[in-house]
Amino acid sequence: MDRFADRRARFMKEIGDGIAVIEAARETVRNHDVHHMFRQDSDFYFLTGFAEPDSVAVIDPNNDTEPYVLFVRPKDPEREAWDGRRAGTQGAVDDYGADAAFPIADLADELRRRLSGRSAVWYDGRDPRVLGAIDAARGHQLRSGIPAPTTTVSAAAALHELRLIKTPDEIAALRRACAISAEAHAEAMRFAGPGIGELEVQGALEYVFRQRGSHHDGYPAIVASGPNAVILHYTENDRVMQGGDLLLIDAGAEYDYFSADITRTFPVGGTFTAPQRALYDVVLAAQEESMAACVPGRPFSDIHDIAVRSLTTGMVELGLIPGPVDDAVAFGWYRPFYFHGTGHWLGMDVHDAGAYKVDRRGRLLEPAMAFTVEPGAYVAPEQETVMLHRLEWDATVEAENAYALGAAAAKTDLEERREAAASLNHAVPEAFRGIGIRIEDDVLTTTDGYEILTRGVPVDPDEIEALCAERSSLPRM
Repeated sequence: MDRFADRRARFMKEIGDGIAVIEAARETVRNHDVHHMFRQDSDFYFLTGFAEPDSVAVIDPNNDTEPYVLFVRPKDPEREAWDGRRAGTQGAVDDYGADAAFPIADLADELRRRLSGRSAVWYDGRDPRVLGAIDAARGHQLRSGIPAPTTTVSAAAALHELRLIKTPDEIAALRRACAISAEAHAEAMRFAGPGIGELEVQGALEYVFRQRGSHHDGYPAIVASGPNAVILHYTENDRVMQGGDLLLIDAGAEYDYFSADITRTFPVGGTFTAPQRALYDVVLAAQEESMAACVPGRPFSDIHDIAVRSLTTGMVELGLIPGPVDDAVAFGWYRPFYFHGTGHWLGMDVHDAGAYKVDRRGRLLEPAMAFTVEPGAYVAPEQETVMLHRLEWDATVEAENAYALGAAAAKTDLEERREAAASLNHAVPEAFRGIGIRIEDDVLTTTDGYEILTRGVPVDPDEIEALCAERSSLPRM
């Protein structure tokens, strides 16, 4: 059984006596008659391995002869001469394992027939052809008494649970994506230097990606030098680097639909300044300490909690925030400089599928889960002082408040509570202003521990400086 058939078999067990309808991604027009580069929807590809747009898969475990059906674009020599080859209905059966295949134009009529007798439809989309078929089946039930799906269930929820635990084939693809990405980051360290543009470094990264077999980036590359590194999702990549800058690169290659996600921060001139090294050591210590929680049986949330305490301890020692550490953690005083989570699931999507909490508690790690560990510290260049409040900070409570009240009302509520609390204005040491640092690695839990997949590019600052001193194999203008 191939990997896609195995995935469908596991998904069918979740469906029971229902029927699932899974849509492919559609082509998106960029301008007039030019399309954006197409990349298949991850859930659809997970089940089918079919990379063409405008397709639909129907998974029906109770159909004895055709449990897996594809609706695809038909063969069309004229369009194929313009846009590339199509599998067509015969290719969908012969090459992609469908039990039957139909032209996409037949979807509404064929699906209406197949919905009859099924208890639930597993569907997340809004395609009017699918919604119309569901309504028609339910209307037919009222007239004929033949059962039709009375409930609609999220197919994504079940698929995302399946995607959370990686199979050996999936782990192999993820390892390859990580190896390619690590090699590209190492080359970027050799290539970057004063007078080089962020965009040129991005080009060096992507050259290695393509040369090593990655057809897609996992996400838009962040190549942020100097003050740009304090912007979490900076993607303009249009600054020319200067001596004394740090360069933060967050970039990952995709390989066989699995994405890596690496961040490294290094000195453009080859040597960390004393303040840069001091803050870098704080972030690295937080990552190393939080790795201890990357083992089966530990809640995923422990990784963040450990990183926060470690970062806060380091920030107090550097004078970025006042102590004691317990107060600084409890009141969230670290948040002006560290305002994101410490990791996320990793797989077919860079922020991959899967719930982070079960019954409102941090999900326990299991073997073959993949995720990132990415503490950071970001001191804006204009941040001369920070206003700190003696108000207990609980991210879960604030998230639930935002859901209950709405984002705007929750923000107002938080501001009012802060105004009512005692506060202090703390001076930010000038030496650290304008420094942004993040260190991100990809981790796989094993049966008794964890494996760091991305250490093909170093995190040790001495090793980074040595790598920056090496000559790049790529030409510079």
